[in-house]
Amino acid sequence: MSASYLELKRLLKEVSSTIRGSRIINLYHMDDGSIILKLRSENFSGELRIVPGRFFYLVEGSYEKPTKLSERGRILRRLVSGSRIRDLRLVEGERVMVMELEKGGKTFKLISEFLPKGTLIIVDQDGRIIESLHHLRMRDRVIAPGEMYRLPPPRPSIAETSLEEIFRTLDPNRKIVSELASKAGLGGRYAEEILYLAGVDKGVKVKDLDEEQKARIIEAFKKVLHLIEAGRPTLAQLPGEAPQPLPYRMEIFKSRGYSFKDVDNLNQAFRESYEHELALRVEEERRREMEDKIQELKEKLDEKRFIANKLITRSKRLRELAQKLFKLHSRLEEVKEIDGIHEVDELKVEVSSRRREMKISVDEETLTLKTDESLMKQISNLFNDAKKSMEAAERLLREAEEIESKIDKLRRRETEEIEEVLLKVSAKLRPSPRRWYERYRWFITSEGFLAVAGKDASSNISLLKKHLEPSDLIFHAEVRGAAAVILKDGLRAGERSRVEAAQFAATYSRAWRERMSQITVYYVKADQISFKPPPGHYLPRGGFIVKGERNYMTVRLELAIGLTKDLELIYGPSQALAGRAVRLVKIVPGRRKSAELAEEAVKILTENMRFDRRSLNLLKERIMELIPYGSGELVKD
Repeated sequence: MSASYLELKRLLKEVSSTIRGSRIINLYHMDDGSIILKLRSENFSGELRIVPGRFFYLVEGSYEKPTKLSERGRILRRLVSGSRIRDLRLVEGERVMVMELEKGGKTFKLISEFLPKGTLIIVDQDGRIIESLHHLRMRDRVIAPGEMYRLPPPRPSIAETSLEEIFRTLDPNRKIVSELASKAGLGGRYAEEILYLAGVDKGVKVKDLDEEQKARIIEAFKKVLHLIEAGRPTLAQLPGEAPQPLPYRMEIFKSRGYSFKDVDNLNQAFRESYEHELALRVEEERRREMEDKIQELKEKLDEKRFIANKLITRSKRLRELAQKLFKLHSRLEEVKEIDGIHEVDELKVEVSSRRREMKISVDEETLTLKTDESLMKQISNLFNDAKKSMEAAERLLREAEEIESKIDKLRRRETEEIEEVLLKVSAKLRPSPRRWYERYRWFITSEGFLAVAGKDASSNISLLKKHLEPSDLIFHAEVRGAAAVILKDGLRAGERSRVEAAQFAATYSRAWRERMSQITVYYVKADQISFKPPPGHYLPRGGFIVKGERNYMTVRLELAIGLTKDLELIYGPSQALAGRAVRLVKIVPGRRKSAELAEEAVKILTENMRFDRRSLNLLKERIMELIPYGSGELVKD
């Protein structure tokens, strides 16, 4: 998909302050046709990816670059590298971004067009084109070096002040959806959204709209404009497809069954969407290449097996014939000097002394033997021919096995190489600030309370020292080597949340490794925890002191892992996931390895859903990380 003018406007608003004033350190022409500008300033180091004809986005990190730069890319690099971005803007109403650059005391412009025939153009201070990514000749303008740069024909500009007048500009004989998409400059998606919100059939002609419908369209129009500018950006997804970046959760996508993943800004939405799209594209291209190689090998395999089978059949026939002739040797010696046709044990034998040969008809085939040579020697040669045919067949079958082995290796390599290539299309991002509890294990209880667990002795102490507050409760299994679990605001939590937090503490304890089905867990208040041992006592690393009375409960060991309707992976006690997860698996202590368990869990969680291999592998790795002590058993409900 391509960004609309309004989406580009919001994108630019999000990133312009970061880009403005930075230097273009380098330029790269990527394999997908996009241009990456490596930018650096006092406060930023990252890359601006410009996808001509579609959109742009900024990433605080870097992408893996092609080993070779295209000829056009080299020219563009030479022109812009080292320049400073003085300013950037969108042409009013147009999907055209203009960067004002300064280099060596001279100013020039870098123009990115996100129109259908999108390109990237460098223009001097007089407006003449120095170079462009693509040289284009269109009906109303030419994009090529030496030509004066001209903007595309102007399109209508959208402003709320002109909404009341909008119906005067529309063709009464055309459908309202087409007119809103073109004349109002919205594009089809937002035109459909407005009509959906207004409750107006998109197939209605403009002239057939009544005043009430027009009023509803105007109100929906205003609402959509506001949401494009200020809504919460999101990714709309159908399984197996690249997610759609949206400035808000659009109603038409909800009506079509899309799930949503909200993100911090529209820039992030476009980045994640495009990386996913590239991943699917690369995966498909690589798989096609591999399948072509495999198909070529399969054809060789079939050919060798076909020839081998023919040789085996011939060998068997020759051996059977040689054995029969060997038994009839004396009879054949008797008739070989007598011209004419003879029947020897149901074989038709035709002797010609003039040609010195004996023709023997067998199963519609004719075998010729020389009468002036030893029949026994010729029969022996038949045995040898049969043996050679069988040896040739066996050799071909061995070659076929080798080819089959190559095919198996190619299929395994296909998966490995695709995974390696997919990593190349994702930006190596600088870590973004996370919510504090995401550094630990955590879940939300069925009553909506946050429960957080340490991952080891060190993180247990870190968790308790940094994040324990007076209103919290602390849970710990009655066994050495157990996670400390904080139930945030636990003093207000009900019994269900306390049981779930206790179960979480039991699950991530050594009791899981010992394959216990249940264990006792205690909980205490925050003021009962101390990190100083009594005088004369030693406190081991990762240890803490509990003072006063403890509250005990016995809970079972069980970990549930599920997917929400937004395809978010969640985990914790099964009762905490109920109602949130649309797919769920339960794991208990056992002997099966985490890799095997995760493989089966992924199949269950994604059954009848279309996921690309990259997503499936990431899901498997995440599940493996969650399984305590790397082993367990799946519970069949």
